[in-house]
Amino acid sequence: MFRFKISASFVFFLLFIASCAPKPSFLKETGRPAGVPSDPDLPFSQYVQESRKNIEHILSDLRFANGAEPYLGAYSAAQAAQMRGPFERLPEKENTGPGKGKGFLLIHGLTDSPYLMRSIADSLQRAYPKATIRAVLLPGHGTVAGDSLKMRHSDWMAVTNYGVRSFEKMPSISDLYLVGFSTGTALAIRHLQDNPRPSKIKGLILISTAVKAKSGLAFLSPYLRWVKDWLDTYSERDAARYESFSVNAGAEFYLLTKSIMKSKVPVNVPVLMAVSADDGTIDAEAARQFFCDRVTARRRGLIWYTSRHAERNIDPPCGDIKEVKLGPVDRAFQGTAYRFANYAHTALSMSPADPHYGVNGRYHQCKSYDTPPEMEDFYNCQKGSAKTVFGEKDIAGKAAQKELDYDYWRRGTFNPDYPRLERAIICFADEACDLQKSLDHE
Repeated sequence: MFRFKISASFVFFLLFIASCAPKPSFLKETGRPAGVPSDPDLPFSQYVQESRKNIEHILSDLRFANGAEPYLGAYSAAQAAQMRGPFERLPEKENTGPGKGKGFLLIHGLTDSPYLMRSIADSLQRAYPKATIRAVLLPGHGTVAGDSLKMRHSDWMAVTNYGVRSFEKMPSISDLYLVGFSTGTALAIRHLQDNPRPSKIKGLILISTAVKAKSGLAFLSPYLRWVKDWLDTYSERDAARYESFSVNAGAEFYLLTKSIMKSKVPVNVPVLMAVSADDGTIDAEAARQFFCDRVTARRRGLIWYTSRHAERNIDPPCGDIKEVKLGPVDRAFQGTAYRFANYAHTALSMSPADPHYGVNGRYHQCKSYDTPPEMEDFYNCQKGSAKTVFGEKDIAGKAAQKELDYDYWRRGTFNPDYPRLERAIICFADEACDLQKSLDHE
């Protein structure tokens, strides 16, 4: 017993010392985090403008001082603010064209930004030029990672409600679709659970569906955050999102999702989901079971990206699931050869053509090699080679390296199967379209 007390005291002492160590400015709270509009009737265009202005000021002060270029791809503060901020796509002025009466609210994921919804927004705008498309910024996101230390899921839910309300007030909108990525999917589901009254919501589109964390220890995070700030910290080189992950972020995600699987309230609006069996962030099996057990609408579909691990590829537990096989490791996109191992959590919402995260994008996800002062592997990963491979975190090991014969791995930031997902999303929002036929189309 005496040994345990000393050991526990020593651990808390180390945590205290670590908390006292100097931290970069981007790992500290700014006092100006993205929040919930104080006026529930604030015009969405004003919300977009004010949010971007706040982000740009903070980034200019904390990340771009003295001529620094903190982000891979040499983005300016204004460019990063535009990438990270909320956005709005308004209908074309012509009276003709598909999409009239449709609205889409896009909700991003944890430590992400609305940029992770840009490919989907582009796809929707091309297919439905008369639609209104809006993307909210979750409070605590978009500025610097330090602002994630005190963010609360209740504020995420409040800004989701604000986004929904912005459409509910519009007489021109009759059909509203909530489009979530990762934590954004949990917010969409929670909104329906908490607001069961009839509304304009005609369906949910849930990408990398997050109803439960992958880690079995997630329930400890609300307690751990009292003694520890960070699970991982990095140099914050991504202009579109945070790379560091606070304990508080994990805690608030757990608190947001813990009631979803316990709730017996069925999801009785149409649902389209896309999930990777190898997802390294969320519990993919829980997401699939949620689809089978809780989604009661007849119009539903799940794109299930099968695992590279044969033992995980069990028969689907219900119908309306389209299984997508992995396919070859060696691939090409618009003349550029690349290697692909499996579908990462971070990849499903993004097109291979995206200028930031795509095959030829300016950002390469090499965080696992960002280990100062030894940075040779990081820079080699950034340069890449014919042997570099994209995939989920489970390929980061000697066994997978031998099997796949790679030099460096990058966590996936784009979806090679995006054309199928795009077709499914466009079809899903058209009640006259055969969703299952769309999913089966290669």
